[in-house]
Amino acid sequence: SNIPDPSFFKKDLIVTDTVYAPRETVMMNRQKKQDVEVFNGMGMMLFQALIAIKLYTGKDTPVDYMKEKLGI
Repeated sequence: SNIPDPSFFKKDLIVTDTVYAPRETVMMNRQKKQDVEVFNGMGMMLFQALIAIKLYTGKDTPVDYMKEKLGI
């Protein structure tokens, strides 16, 4: 992790590590243990993909279906 001191993260923060793989980075794991809300890049990837699909096909994609398939 590029932030080695866990005391930097307080419970009122939201931590985002915008990566797709691994789904949970070292930093995210450390913060979850401190009860800090964490997010990875899967949500960002999903909504970028939905926009791309709409641009290329002109069709909407069911968001809930995609979230289920991605496990988010």
